[in-house]
Amino acid sequence: MPAAAALALATAAATLAGCSTDGASGPPPPPPPLTRSFAMGWAPTPPRLDEAVLFAVIDSLIRVAEFTIIQQPVPWPELLAGQPMADLIEERGGLVDFLRAKGLSIVFLVDPLDGLDRRKEDPELLAAGRSILEPEIRAMHDEWVRRIAARVRPVYLGLASEINTLAARGDAALYAQILDMINTLAPEVRQISPSTEVFVSFQVDEANGALGDPLIDHFALIDDFDIDALGLSSYPVFAFDRPADVPGDYLARFDAATDLPLIMVEGGWSSADTPLTRGTPQEQVDYFRRYEELLDGIRAELWVLLTFADLDIASFGLPPARSATLSNFAFMGIVDADLRRKPSYAEWVRIFQRPWTGR
Repeated sequence: MPAAAALALATAAATLAGCSTDGASGPPPPPPPLTRSFAMGWAPTPPRLDEAVLFAVIDSLIRVAEFTIIQQPVPWPELLAGQPMADLIEERGGLVDFLRAKGLSIVFLVDPLDGLDRRKEDPELLAAGRSILEPEIRAMHDEWVRRIAARVRPVYLGLASEINTLAARGDAALYAQILDMINTLAPEVRQISPSTEVFVSFQVDEANGALGDPLIDHFALIDDFDIDALGLSSYPVFAFDRPADVPGDYLARFDAATDLPLIMVEGGWSSADTPLTRGTPQEQVDYFRRYEELLDGIRAELWVLLTFADLDIASFGLPPARSATLSNFAFMGIVDADLRRKPSYAEWVRIFQRPWTGR
């Protein structure tokens, strides 16, 4: 049932409950439905690299999402091999058109860093012996972002993920280049697509010192970026034994550090043990309950996650080291790799059924 219809139905029920044929006041009306400030959604990440599975994932997630997120690097192997940038942009534009036709709003994040190690550049770029520190590569990256902004016109456009990890633990020259890139591109994106909000994401667990010595004041970095919203990424399963152990000010510290809107764009809790984590289906349910509380506390605008379905790691054919790292994220979906619902699915649905008060 749509949120507006649910709200209207609840209001009508409350009105009828207050009436009686004998003139008595009757029982008090039920409380109004609890609303949420944040939109919700998932990336269309398939558990296996199969087009039919991708479409099945999309058909499943549209039932429990208002937004979707596409998070990917510049396609360096194709570009460096000479494929036209216009053709590659149009491929992504076609997917976005399809997702919009399914009723989803778009978050698009062009990720310049290694998705499994934010201290480094994209591994496919490094494998080609190239670097974003090179003027030619930087120019190609920036042109890709401008064309994505023009073709996709997302609600939110991300220019870097977990950038504070690079600042704290990575190469200073690389961080300076990425910072300059973001602050150069942000006003250009706004000119190209005025309705788009530019963001970067911060790694929450890193900033809060839950993964070890934070090394720097992560919260002081926020004002260095010319952005319209601050993205948050949090995988507390790597830092805490139970979701209940996550401190009450875990996200509120960001709210206190900036006036920017806060959007959760990545995170999760495993429903099974992995090499680096311990998890159960019930703990995953508890994670969603805990982060619902934390996001309510900061009046977040968005909550989107990357793995709607568990991942069939072996099917991706990755190098052993990357497969081993990715396996720690394999069981963070609310459906399994065959799209069967896990206990956390019902918990997500409960939250999703709260009427959304946003845009």
